[in-house]
Amino acid sequence: MEQLTVTERDLRRMLDVVDHQRWGGAGQEFPRDVLRALRDLIPADDITFQVSRPHDRVFVGLEELTSVPPGLDDDCDELFWQLYWRYKTCSRPQRTGDHESVWMTYDYLSMRQLVNSEAGLWDRMNGVRSEIAVPFPEHDGEDRRMLLFRTTGPGFSERERLLLQLLRPHLVEIRRDLERRRAGIPDLTSRQWELLRLVAAGHSNTQIARRLFVAEGTVRKHLENIYERLGVNSRTAAVATAFPVANSA
Repeated sequence: MEQLTVTERDLRRMLDVVDHQRWGGAGQEFPRDVLRALRDLIPADDITFQVSRPHDRVFVGLEELTSVPPGLDDDCDELFWQLYWRYKTCSRPQRTGDHESVWMTYDYLSMRQLVNSEAGLWDRMNGVRSEIAVPFPEHDGEDRRMLLFRTTGPGFSERERLLLQLLRPHLVEIRRDLERRRAGIPDLTSRQWELLRLVAAGHSNTQIARRLFVAEGTVRKHLENIYERLGVNSRTAAVATAFPVANSA
């Protein structure tokens, strides 16, 4: 059985992946600098961040880092969506409601099935030997996921799945940060976001102070700073300004 261990070197490289200096990505669906660092941690021939509306059978956005020659054209989209809904290898989040667990092709298909069955047809047509998927929270019918592909060599390992599972919350936050910046919302610290989420849940300053183990005056000061950054002057306006975007990724 494969030993699932995370080394100090792994941790350093994971920190490099989520380094705030990589969180640029203006005009990109996902920061390409993050994708490059992720490829250094987990080698892949193609890493794609994909946004789609599966029930409408359309792609909404794509950011791809690849060393693989261009594959199939748009005429094959109908085949893709047929296979998407026919087999759980693609439509797992929609079938299970699980938008958190990292999954691999091998969870559902053996190598023999991948080579011979209809379920593996799309991978064969694109020269894919192994695939691993990182789901992001769904929003308004949009499916967001990060896909890593290998065309040669060994398949993705359980250890690599573990690394991606550990990275997933940080990758989700990177996407959320990109959405906030697209909407022109100034950056808030993680503590400010934590406090603002409690405000959105209807907690009073006194309740928030107890939850965060701080003085009530500290809560008021945080709120003042949040109002200033968001350009608002009330709790209601702060929540209305921040959370439609913050919850969309």
